[in-house]
Amino acid sequence: MRIEGWRQDKISESTVMIVGVGAIGCEVAKNLALMGLGKLIIVDNDVVEVSNLSRQMLFTDEDVGRPKTVAASEKLVKMNPLIKIEQYYKDVRELDENLFRSVDVVCSCLDNWPVRRWVNSICVELDKPLVDVAMEGLYANLQVVLPRKTACLECHGENLIPKEVQLAECTLRRRKPEDLKKDLEEQRIYLRMELIEKLFSVGIKTIFDLKYSQAQVLERLDEETRVKLREVQELLKPKMPALQSVAATIGGLASTEVVKIIHGEEFGKIFKGLIVYDGYSSRFTKVRLERKKECFVCGDYVKTEGVEINVSLDDKVIDLKKKIAENFGIPDPEILYKKWKLEDEQTLREIGVRDGDIAYIETSRRFTPLPLKLIIAKSE
Repeated sequence: MRIEGWRQDKISESTVMIVGVGAIGCEVAKNLALMGLGKLIIVDNDVVEVSNLSRQMLFTDEDVGRPKTVAASEKLVKMNPLIKIEQYYKDVRELDENLFRSVDVVCSCLDNWPVRRWVNSICVELDKPLVDVAMEGLYANLQVVLPRKTACLECHGENLIPKEVQLAECTLRRRKPEDLKKDLEEQRIYLRMELIEKLFSVGIKTIFDLKYSQAQVLERLDEETRVKLREVQELLKPKMPALQSVAATIGGLASTEVVKIIHGEEFGKIFKGLIVYDGYSSRFTKVRLERKKECFVCGDYVKTEGVEINVSLDDKVIDLKKKIAENFGIPDPEILYKKWKLEDEQTLREIGVRDGDIAYIETSRRFTPLPLKLIIAKSE
């Protein structure tokens, strides 16, 4: 409170949501609790593992096997008995949107891009400031998204999202069980075809799907299959190197940006770009990011006019889905046109599509459907 410009009343009246209570999430939650934040909402669908203990400072041996959100809540209340904490042990995409409406800032501390993209989209949709933070080894990065004022995560996704993820995201999941079996065997994982067909029946068609299966998908499988799936996930889980000191460094910067957002820039200028930390060379790099008006998440005309895509009336719906996957990195599009959900083998001509018609694309990568304006080739 002795710092010039600090407003403890603003801090104590504010609510922040932290998505992902891993190494960075623990640091941000601890910092905000100690700074006297009024209410903290923490979200994570994982449990504490022994391997977490070297870098996730809110957890100890006694917490192994417990939900991270439960264990973290107990530690945070001991640090600050006045803070109010809500914890949700579930996939963030399952939460009621009103919970997002109730917060002042969202801080994403996630380790996978599909969910980061979803969180970015709901923050843009509901006009909630987002602080997105990630790390790997001695590298870390931070981006602040002020909806429709600064670049969102999708504006420069082609440059910032790792190539491996981009490839998985732009590949339409139209595959056969034999394809998944072959991919797994290349990883020296051998499953019965019967089991693979069960996975296919709930939409698990690639190794990428296996790594990041949502909770509601697992619930549709029998217990024996779920157990086997978790075993496979452990084998496939990316062994991401992490260091506590790097988490503390980038977590401290993220916490400071959250506090500045709460103050409304009365307490320091909010950083409106990307910060990259390189621990090997002890260097911070600031990257200027311009907001793209044509961005299909935060662009100015997304809602009013829809993003355009060129089609032919002889295209089948599956062809359109492939174009959507390639253009927008949406691997699981479902197309809604008028009152119908379109079937893969239908042609646009059969459906009666006209030039300039709007279709809506549902995907697990977005909070709301993407409006898509269909532009028919001139010769037609």
